[in-house]
Amino acid sequence: AVLHAIKEQNWSFASFLYHVFQTKDGKGKPLSRSTVHAQMVSRFLGGRAENSVSDILAAWMASPDGRVPAHSPNRNLMYSTSIPYTTIKPVRAALTSFATQIIGKKVACEAESAVHISSGLHAVIEKQQPVTVFLCNNIAMRRPRTRAGVVLVRKTRPPETVIHVMTHAIAAMNFCRTDQANLLPLARGILYFGSSAPVELMNYNCRIGSMPAPQTIRRSMITLSEEEAKKITGGGFPDAHGADPETAGFLIVDNCQNYHKQNDLRIGRESVMNVGMAGLYFEAADVDPAVFDLTDKRKQIARGLRKSVTVDGLLALIDSPDSEVIGALMFIECLARLIPSLNSLLAEIRLRRSATATHVIAPGQSIVHVLASNGKKETISTELKNAMLDFAAQIGQTPGKFFKRKLPVGGDGLTYAMLLQLQLLLQFHNDPFESFEIFEPQLQVWHTKWTDIIRIFQTHWGRISGKSTNPASLGYSAGKIGRAAPSNMKKVEFYQGSQLLSVVLDAKLLDIWGVAFKTKDIFVYFETLQKAKTLPDMEILLPMARKLYRAYATARGRDHALYDVTDTSDWARTVPKGSAWVHREIEDSSLDKKAQKKPKPAGEPKKPRKPKQKLPPKQYDGDFVLAQEIDFIRDALNSRKLATAVAEGDIGRLYECIKYMLFTFAGSSHSNYRGYLLETVMSLEYESSPGLKLALLRGLVWNLTGLPDHCEEGDFIVEFFNRLLEDIVQHKSAQFDDTFIRDIISRNLRHIALLKLAWRTGTSGKPPFPNFKHASPTEKPEVRTLYKLYTDVELHHRRRHRQIDDRDTDDFAKGPSSGGGDGESDSETSTASSESESESDEDSEDEGEINFATRGSTYMVNGELIFDGRDMMTGPEDLDKFAGLVDTPSEDEDAGAEDDSGI
Repeated sequence: AVLHAIKEQNWSFASFLYHVFQTKDGKGKPLSRSTVHAQMVSRFLGGRAENSVSDILAAWMASPDGRVPAHSPNRNLMYSTSIPYTTIKPVRAALTSFATQIIGKKVACEAESAVHISSGLHAVIEKQQPVTVFLCNNIAMRRPRTRAGVVLVRKTRPPETVIHVMTHAIAAMNFCRTDQANLLPLARGILYFGSSAPVELMNYNCRIGSMPAPQTIRRSMITLSEEEAKKITGGGFPDAHGADPETAGFLIVDNCQNYHKQNDLRIGRESVMNVGMAGLYFEAADVDPAVFDLTDKRKQIARGLRKSVTVDGLLALIDSPDSEVIGALMFIECLARLIPSLNSLLAEIRLRRSATATHVIAPGQSIVHVLASNGKKETISTELKNAMLDFAAQIGQTPGKFFKRKLPVGGDGLTYAMLLQLQLLLQFHNDPFESFEIFEPQLQVWHTKWTDIIRIFQTHWGRISGKSTNPASLGYSAGKIGRAAPSNMKKVEFYQGSQLLSVVLDAKLLDIWGVAFKTKDIFVYFETLQKAKTLPDMEILLPMARKLYRAYATARGRDHALYDVTDTSDWARTVPKGSAWVHREIEDSSLDKKAQKKPKPAGEPKKPRKPKQKLPPKQYDGDFVLAQEIDFIRDALNSRKLATAVAEGDIGRLYECIKYMLFTFAGSSHSNYRGYLLETVMSLEYESSPGLKLALLRGLVWNLTGLPDHCEEGDFIVEFFNRLLEDIVQHKSAQFDDTFIRDIISRNLRHIALLKLAWRTGTSGKPPFPNFKHASPTEKPEVRTLYKLYTDVELHHRRRHRQIDDRDTDDFAKGPSSGGGDGESDSETSTASSESESESDEDSEDEGEINFATRGSTYMVNGELIFDGRDMMTGPEDLDKFAGLVDTPSEDEDAGAEDDSGI
């Protein structure tokens, strides 16, 4: 009836619909509609009718009446972007063109809003460009599949990965719209720069609009470097850290070097060692700056307590009860980690260890600023002074404007010694800044830990000239699992040395537990207990661990091993008697001294040497091999305790390890580190207030990740950034004080490293610092091999008169009576790795030698100490092409060839 009425009025159906929805006439004036007309249209367009507008549109698109014939010219009008949709007649072509053109206008409006200078990036794309995101999602992502009503999760190209791709695509389009929307393209350019991408590749990406031009990236790097400097010194930043008297910070410096080899040698183009210095500034938000008061430090020194220090007083500083608690927990931790059925105890072990900790740094991510490098040489006092003035100026401390308080300056052993020497040379200046009184030299931990590992290798390796037959020696264990002796005992690789010590210690502790449980296969033993549901708990294991620690990891246990031949003492009841020892000729460890001597240059006259009378080796009633074994376990446990304390940020136990190493270094040939640690302990104990002592210890470890149990030593972090800097300097053939290196590269090293990390983990869908164990080959086969070996030879049983070599491995006992520990001992019982009488301290470096030792870090994961030896180098290829955009000298200045790795 309605259609007939329309026809009777000589209206078309289209005219009827047009006039039904019109609200204004041809002149733009409102039309007068009846009440029924207005109500019906309002109800329909407002979505309150039984059938909505979407139903009508769907019907129009599905109706065969609106189909455009294939031969019709209107066929090309579908989804038209150029012809106005108001001029298109067919319904399907009109609707699709309408949608396309309306969305086009919306996307343009979104892009205009997104590139506004006040907008962010990722949040802007999600909030300001929802239609664009929706369209890109439809293009990039397939619809999720469902099976039996369950949505399947895609293994390849998951949605979270596609979102990253979509974000970059939209950002690239926004960048094409205006060069102001360059945040993500600029970040990509800096990433390419930090990844050493060839400049041709950067130019190509600039051409296709995915990143700015290399010159723009260079200017941005300069701006970032300037902003980073202002964050410390001020210059427009009201909260600049270094210039704020209410904040505290730590400065850690180190030398950096690379060998500049000339392929075309000429006069003036010699191959030289390129040296310089670099530094980091750490913000210490949890330290009260008042503890660094210079007046209070002077009062502490004026007490003169240093003069009354005795060896017994230094020994009394060691907290033996805490060492026993931690040692027992380390015994249990080894068992719980290697026995699968006891893994559940690891959490309780960590809890007990944390409950007894005295000083742990505050959780959270440490803020570090990389300072501009310079070309100074730390072994020359005048150049070291200029370098320190440069670093001090970068943190807002200048001769005319400085805080009258201590500024901790950390470094490796050589840096520490040179700073102390520099203070002695400048002590007669009246001004605290000119006399360097405001600086507080601080020995950092990583190089000390590395040197201690070298000492352990030198003391406990055993025979080097041939295969050792002493199961207590480190060389014996290494040979059984296919590890060769280090090529240079004075430069043991940190990561490989740490890992070998860990494996050998695990196997030995496991065998001790096997002796305690009276089993020759501890793995099968605990499998049987697990099946019987009679596994021991902490209440059973802890008393056992205490007894085992006292018997196998203390000086008293060593004395019992040498002299206790009874069966009635507590030690004898803990350490069972083994089979009778068959006497044999004792190995002469003096042969190893000759094997380690460096060959002298041809033609050098030999120095006449006074012949020594060979003394017969000392005989013991007890078990000399077991005593050597106890010495190794003591040293290895202290090394593990130090690594664990660093990872957990436990500066209290870290300091306990330092006090122990003071005596082990004194008893070895590392007399330099004896002096370093002695000065450190005396300064902290007798010339510092309790607050200053705790603050200085706080400056030894930092947490760049913010994750628990991922703290690292300050000098190790400096080494990491130095490695990045040295690679760039090497490929650029530049100097460390060149404009490009100093003003562009140095301060941006942290930004480049974090950007690479964020992009790498972001594209993989993993968190920036995943809390998972680094994928490394399993150590269980090696531990099982050594465990069986120790069980077969009854290493941890007492066998009277057992002696295989004459090495004196108790460095701790030799320390108090060493008289300075000046290298080679006159006794024939000195360790196999001691230097000849004509050579000086083990800490001395060979001039011109470059140390390429593998760096490595340690951290805790689920109670397990992880040794991470992943390479920190970036390998910049063709970075010199990009670096060539900055004018730098093409010739290297003459530099010395001295190396310092800090040990």
